[in-house]
Amino acid sequence: MGVAGDLILPCYPLFWVMTPDLNNFINENGLKIMLNLKGWKFSSCIQIEGLAVVKPDFYPCKHILAMGKKGYIYAEGSTRIEYAGKTFSSTEDLLKSCGKDAILAFKEWVFLEEKEWVITDGNRWITSFSTLSELPKRSKYRC
Repeated sequence: MGVAGDLILPCYPLFWVMTPDLNNFINENGLKIMLNLKGWKFSSCIQIEGLAVVKPDFYPCKHILAMGKKGYIYAEGSTRIEYAGKTFSSTEDLLKSCGKDAILAFKEWVFLEEKEWVITDGNRWITSFSTLSELPKRSKYRC
């Protein structure tokens, strides 16, 4: 609270800041730790507003998030998002059309179709998941 004379005024930030939700956005070191705990080695990620993006819809197909001894985790699929009365075929199109501040309204994005993280042993599809909370242990699939 701010004080102006005898009035107590609420203090509001001059801008909104993205906060990690641990499913879609997380601190990069947190992502590395989560992957490591499950036996995966971090490869690379996209960052927005200083946070690592975990949602595969922000990545191009075939982007490798992490690797194991024999396999890896990569983004695959299609994206369709409804936001501000329009439908977009990628997060990139949405942000270009609505401005980069649209990311601050991420909770209002309606995903009609979503990409997934795919786990492969290098030759074949093994399983897939969408959020960090669904990340399986590497040893479960012997990757």
